[in-house]
Amino acid sequence: MPKEFKLNIIIFLITGALTVWANNRAAILLFILVQIVAWLMYYFKQDKELSSIVKNVEQEADAANVRADDAFDKLKALINAIPSPLVYINQRGDFEVSNQYFDKLIGEKAVNVYDSVIDIHIRQILLDAFLNEKQFVRQLNHEEVDYQVLSIPLVSEDNRYNGCMLIFQDVTRVVDGEKMQKRFIADASHELRTPITSIKGMIEILNREDFDDPETAKEFHEQIEKENNRLQKIVDDLLLQSRLRSNQVYLEKTHFNLKQFFDGLIHERRQELHQANIRVILNCPSNLELDADQFRLSQVFLNLFNNAINYAKDGEIRINCSEKNNRIKIDFKDNGEGINPEILPHIFERFFRGNPARGRQNGSSGLGLAISKSIIESHDGTIDVTSEPKKGTCFTIIL
Repeated sequence: MPKEFKLNIIIFLITGALTVWANNRAAILLFILVQIVAWLMYYFKQDKELSSIVKNVEQEADAANVRADDAFDKLKALINAIPSPLVYINQRGDFEVSNQYFDKLIGEKAVNVYDSVIDIHIRQILLDAFLNEKQFVRQLNHEEVDYQVLSIPLVSEDNRYNGCMLIFQDVTRVVDGEKMQKRFIADASHELRTPITSIKGMIEILNREDFDDPETAKEFHEQIEKENNRLQKIVDDLLLQSRLRSNQVYLEKTHFNLKQFFDGLIHERRQELHQANIRVILNCPSNLELDADQFRLSQVFLNLFNNAINYAKDGEIRINCSEKNNRIKIDFKDNGEGINPEILPHIFERFFRGNPARGRQNGSSGLGLAISKSIIESHDGTIDVTSEPKKGTCFTIIL
């Protein structure tokens, strides 16, 4: 029993006794007034406590709403931060929760799996996931992007289906890597098979019991040696590029003068340049210096010299060097045959040759430009090419 209520009873008994004792109107009036005051005190206090309780409940509710809103905002930010399209489809087929990438994938107007505005291939996957209520993994190509779609059904504790979640993971780089790997294996096998077949054929002829032709035998031995050297070059180039791409080649960087560097390369190739009647014009400031692996960089430019010698006979090579914003730009340009636009995007690919017959004739492995690109990139640089048929080719290197 509340203390205030007990106090009211005591006051009631005391004032009642006084009333009986006094037995007059004044005492009765006093009794009534005392009761009114006592009861008012009691109920005012109860109302104050109730108001305090209500206020506390409202404050707790407001705090809970703030926490809930904050948790929802964080969850929404987390879902949108996931770089893959993601969606939760409820048991009615509505897109109840999705991130910005999924909205972009299907279009912002779509609200459920039955919307016809969704691409037919994507919609079929959404319907299969929603209706079949089973986990699966599918492959999807949409707008030149390869997706691996994972569907996960959501089931409650009482085994009730509550919809499903789908994640569209971009696996384009993985798929492209697999394609490049398959193509590389096929190209490497073809490149290796050619000299091996040639060597095998000549050895079979040399090993015949009735073979007696010293002149042909000498020619075959020279050709076998040539093909063997070609095999060795292909294997060495393959190993070098593999190590470059996996950052397993240590770059021995030194500080050297760029003009002196090119003067040395031109001198090294002077005989081949003279035979091809090619004039070299070097425009490089004498004070321009560079920190790089001089040996690896020489491999790049010697390869460019070899290409120019093969495709720019009776022409000229211009080498222009400049510096801007602590970056060195080198333009290596010839006025030779040029490169057709359809094959220009492929020249840095492994085993690619603009002219396959001429490349094999010159003993090229088809890996020169691929290795050059890897060397430049290992220096945190870039190499690009522009070309016009019959007007020449320009390789631009920035280091």
